[in-house]
Amino acid sequence: MFRTATRIAWAFALSIFAAGSIAHAQTPAAPLANSIQAIDVAGQQGGNIIVRITLKEPLANPPAGFTINNPPRIAFDFPGTGNALGKNSQEIGDGDLRLMNIVQAGDRTRVVMNLNKPLGYDTRIDGKTVVITLQGAATGTASASSPATAVTSHFAEAKINDNRHALRDITFRRGPNGEGRIIVDLSDNAVGIDLRQQGKNLLIEFQNTSLPKNLERRLDVLDFATPVQTIDAFAQAGNSRIAIEPKGLWEHSAYQTDNRFIVEIKPIVEDPTKLIQGSRVGYTGEKLSLNFQNVEVRAVLQVIADFTGFNFITSDTVGGNLTLRLKDVPWDQALDIILQTKGLDMRKNGNVVWIAPRDELATKEKLALEAQAQIADLEPVRTESFQLNYQKADAIQKLVGDKAQPILSKRGSAVVDARTNTLFVQDTPSRLEQVRALIKKIDIPVRQVLIEARIVEASDNFSRNLGARLGIHDRSNGQSILNSNNRFVVGGNLNDTLFHTGQVSSPVQRYVRDSASGDQFKGPNANNYCTPLPGFYHPFTNWARISVLTDVPARDTASSDIVEWIRSNPGNPSGMQGYVFNLRRP
Repeated sequence: MFRTATRIAWAFALSIFAAGSIAHAQTPAAPLANSIQAIDVAGQQGGNIIVRITLKEPLANPPAGFTINNPPRIAFDFPGTGNALGKNSQEIGDGDLRLMNIVQAGDRTRVVMNLNKPLGYDTRIDGKTVVITLQGAATGTASASSPATAVTSHFAEAKINDNRHALRDITFRRGPNGEGRIIVDLSDNAVGIDLRQQGKNLLIEFQNTSLPKNLERRLDVLDFATPVQTIDAFAQAGNSRIAIEPKGLWEHSAYQTDNRFIVEIKPIVEDPTKLIQGSRVGYTGEKLSLNFQNVEVRAVLQVIADFTGFNFITSDTVGGNLTLRLKDVPWDQALDIILQTKGLDMRKNGNVVWIAPRDELATKEKLALEAQAQIADLEPVRTESFQLNYQKADAIQKLVGDKAQPILSKRGSAVVDARTNTLFVQDTPSRLEQVRALIKKIDIPVRQVLIEARIVEASDNFSRNLGARLGIHDRSNGQSILNSNNRFVVGGNLNDTLFHTGQVSSPVQRYVRDSASGDQFKGPNANNYCTPLPGFYHPFTNWARISVLTDVPARDTASSDIVEWIRSNPGNPSGMQGYVFNLRRP
C-alpha cells in the first residue's frame, strides 16, 4: 500500500524555516542589507511568463531554486534578503502562474510560485532585477514536436533545444525519522524529469540524459531500515531511469535544488487497533477492582475510560444495568467481560474506542466494504505495456483474462501486439501490480538439461582386433609396457601376439580370463590343441597362437587347467615357464 503526499502551498513555503522563525522570535531582527522591493509579471509571445523580482541591491549569483511536482511549485531562496513588499502573497492569474507567496524567516526570504502544471524555468540577473522565465505553452508545443522531449506529465519540463545532459552521482541517505532520501546530482538544472508511480514502485525518468557506466547499477539499501528496498539505475532509449522499490506503507515527496534532485520516501505508521500493544497473549492491562450493584453499563464504561485515558464513544443503542464485583483484574479483561455480558463489541482507532452492539458494528462494516467496492469500480485505470521475452503474449492474454480465475477487473482489458510480442494491459493500479508480478514469475527461460551421450560399438568379431589397433611401433628403445621386460612389435599380422605380459593385470591375461574367447579350456598341455568347453563359440577363422608367460609352477604344467590357475593364483610365482596354446574352431 502506498499514499502520495500532497503539500499545500504554505506548508511548502514554511517547511525549512521553522527553526529560523523561532530564533527570529526570540532575538531582535537585525536590519538586512538587501530586500525585495517589487514583483512584476508579464506575459510573452509564445506563452512564456516573465517574472521580474526587483531588489534593493544586485545579487552576485542567481537565487537557488527547486521544484516539486505534486502540487506543482517552484521556489527561490534569497539569502540575506528581507521582504519589503508589505504582503506575503500576490495573486497573478496569468497563464499557468496562479499565485506567488513571499515568506521571510530570519535572514532569508523564499518566493514560491504556485502553478497549474509543472513548468521549466530559467533565471538570470539584470542589474538589481532577477528575471525568471517560465516556459509555458510554447515549450509544450515544442516538446510535442521534438522526439527528445516528447513526454507528458513531467516533474520538470526540459528546455527548448536542450543539449545532452548527464547524471553525476546517485546516493542514498537515511533521514532522522526513518525516511529514505535518493539524491541525484545533475549536470545542470535544465534536465526534464518525469516522476510517476508504476504499480507500487516509483519510476524517475531523466530526459535526454546520459548515465555513466559506473552509475548503471542496483543499490540494495534494505539494511538502512527505511521504506526503500532497492534502487535501480539504467539507461533506456536515450534517457536515464531510476526505479525505486519501497515496501510497506509509505508516502513520497520530491524537489529539486539547482543541480540536485531529491526524492524522499517516508514510512507511514498505521494506528494500532489493539487496546494493549505487544505480542503477548492474554490480558496485559493495568489491574483494577470494580464493585457495582445494579449500575448502568454506560457508567461502568465511563469508569474504565477514566482509568485508561482512552476516549470512549458509546452508541445510543447501548443500555441496561449490570452488577459486577472484580478485584485485581486487568482492565482490558474487565472491559471484555462487560462487552460479552451485554452482547457488545468495540473498534479501536488510535486512542478512540467505539462501543456498540455486535450486529450494529457488523452492519456498518458491511456497508463500508460495499462502499469501498463501489469506489474501486470508479478508480481510475491506467495502461501499461509488458514486453515478453520467453512467453507468447497471446498466452499471457488468455491467462489474465480467464473468466474462471480472472486477474483483471471488470473494467480491465488486455491487447496483444504479435509483431513485438508485447502485452498492453489497461486496469487499476492494484490489478496492474498483480499482472506485473505474474509476468515476472512466468516470463522466464525454460530450464534445460545438457545430455551427453557416448556410443561404444562392439561386434561379435571383437577378439580379432586384439593387438591390432594400438598403433605403437618401437624397435629401437626396447620400450616396455604394462610391466613387461621385453621388446615388442604391435600392428603386425593378426596371427601372433608375441610378448610377455607380466602380472595378471595385463590386458591379454584379463582378455583370456574374462572374455568368452578365453574361458576354461579343458586339460591344456604345452604345444597341444585345446578344445573349449561346450556352450562357448570362439570366432577364430585361422590358427591363432598365443604365447603367455604365466605364473604357473613347473610341476603343475602337465595336468593343470592353466587358465583357471591364472584366475585363482595371481600372486608371485615359485617358478615361471612359457606355454604355447594353439586355438582353433572345434
